[in-house]
Amino acid sequence: MPFPSWRATDSGTANSVEPQSMQIRRFGNAKTEGLFTFFSPGKWITISEGNCCWFSEPHELHAINQSAVFLSAVDPNLQLPCTLEWNAAIERQLGAKQTLTATYVGSDGRRLLRQDAITPPAFVNTGGEGPIQVTRNAGYSHYDALQLQLQRRISQGLQALVSYTLAKSSEVGSSDAAGVEATSVSGIELPPLSPSDFDIRNSFAGAVSYEVPTPSWGRTARAILGGWAADGIVRASSAPPINVTVGGLSPASEYNVVQPNIVPGQPWWIADPTQPDSKALNPAAFAPPPAGENGDFPRNGLRSPYSIDQTDLALRRQFSITERVKLDVRAEYFNVFNHPMFGLPGGQCNPDGFWGYQGGAALSTFAKVCPGSTTNVDGSGTINGQNPLYAVGGPRSAQFSLKLLF
Repeated sequence: MPFPSWRATDSGTANSVEPQSMQIRRFGNAKTEGLFTFFSPGKWITISEGNCCWFSEPHELHAINQSAVFLSAVDPNLQLPCTLEWNAAIERQLGAKQTLTATYVGSDGRRLLRQDAITPPAFVNTGGEGPIQVTRNAGYSHYDALQLQLQRRISQGLQALVSYTLAKSSEVGSSDAAGVEATSVSGIELPPLSPSDFDIRNSFAGAVSYEVPTPSWGRTARAILGGWAADGIVRASSAPPINVTVGGLSPASEYNVVQPNIVPGQPWWIADPTQPDSKALNPAAFAPPPAGENGDFPRNGLRSPYSIDQTDLALRRQFSITERVKLDVRAEYFNVFNHPMFGLPGGQCNPDGFWGYQGGAALSTFAKVCPGSTTNVDGSGTINGQNPLYAVGGPRSAQFSLKLLF
């Protein structure tokens, strides 16, 4: 038997996993593509190598065949993921206004959710289009960081906060669905710890606020030049990892995505004047592995040539119109030096790490930065939750604001 005999039920309108049961759902069929159906109320089915079935309206039993696009299953002993965190800090006063803090931060993510694709031998000749997606507590992550912070409380109009982080983040997969293909749960070989998609080793941030002294050049000069303040923020970080993958065919589960093999003697990078950094990954440095195997290129084994380097500035002043009415004037400039920044960590455009398909040549999009992509806009133009003008990674932009307080 490729996996334990798990079963599932549907309780009214709320689907729940019962003790010693497995939750199954079916996505799509010949008549209702894109819909999914849970098991009917009061009807149970035991899933094993020789008994692979599903229910659909009007609660009829069907065998797994070409109309079953895929099934998903949940370990009946699934537990809540757990994160353990610890830290230690030391703080030192530097004079009357400055404080230096050094902190060690560590964490372990345990029992993290992980989804692997299981295709039992009984599925091979059913004509179905996909394996059973099995969710288990098989994920693990680890994080270590040294954090340094220098803080200056406001004195003579100047206050500042500067921080630096040296960190390492590693895990067996940065996504719940970053699984592998196998014919049984016991046949899954978990990958070793590798850098996370968001493993940023070095990060620096600094913020400064300065209240410009009012000149003593007379009443007119004080009225025009007095009360101004300037703010600045600098953010810089090292490059995120790059992962190279290949699409191929697996005897266990048909199409899958695996790591490529390394081609000895080939450089990782080659000159490419069409790219922002004038270089790109070398397609000849990678090759698809044999069908059903994972290549020897380690996950997230390279670093992107594109990092974060942005400076934002602001100039502000408050005018007193009357004793109770104030006017705030503010001008803000983002990415003042217009440094280009490409690709969200772990995203497709950082640059594109999909080499191509087994039996074919490297795709023309491989190793290229997607046109129009930044750290907050992907290659299709989709915004990743932030305003592309004002978030880190956007082009140089400015905004002016007036605020009346009364």
